[in-house]
Amino acid sequence: MRTTLDLHQHLIDGSKNGDRKAQKDLFDLYNKAMFNIGVRLLGNLDDAADITQETFIDVFTKIDQYQGKATFGAWIKRIMINKSINHLNRRKIHFSLDENEPIEEEFNLQNDEREQLMYQLNESISTLPEGCRVIFTLYYFEGYDHEEISKILAISLSTSKSQLSRAKQLLRTKVYQKIETPKRRVKI
Repeated sequence: MRTTLDLHQHLIDGSKNGDRKAQKDLFDLYNKAMFNIGVRLLGNLDDAADITQETFIDVFTKIDQYQGKATFGAWIKRIMINKSINHLNRRKIHFSLDENEPIEEEFNLQNDEREQLMYQLNESISTLPEGCRVIFTLYYFEGYDHEEISKILAISLSTSKSQLSRAKQLLRTKVYQKIETPKRRVKI
């Protein structure tokens, strides 16, 4: 059995022994990253906050199950993704084939151009239809391939590929529109 050496092993060990400060420190280290995964997958801040909280409850109640086969961050990430997908499955993810599905077009401008572009991209991702957004996030942000995505979501390989293709096409259109018409209605 191969184990990994974790930079935060002392915090992991402390958490296994019930040390509240170690648990808080681990929470502080990983909370924001897990919340961001939740936002990208779930598409709303409230659900992301709830699932992040549930994830850390599981992390600290099941920390004895962590065996070091992967980094601690990867272990938490796997829990977060599973909980997010389970939440989506309870809601029944909508895989839309309607090319004319409306997408909201308001966005906030930031001072720095790079920040503005990243904000616009994140805003565009958040307006994707749910099935497209979930597959886009799993593929590009979480590094899963289509075979893994199809197993995780219990969909066909072709559905995964078509939803990713549709997501990219919608994002291209969205970003192009925002670049071409920067003087339009802006929410400040």
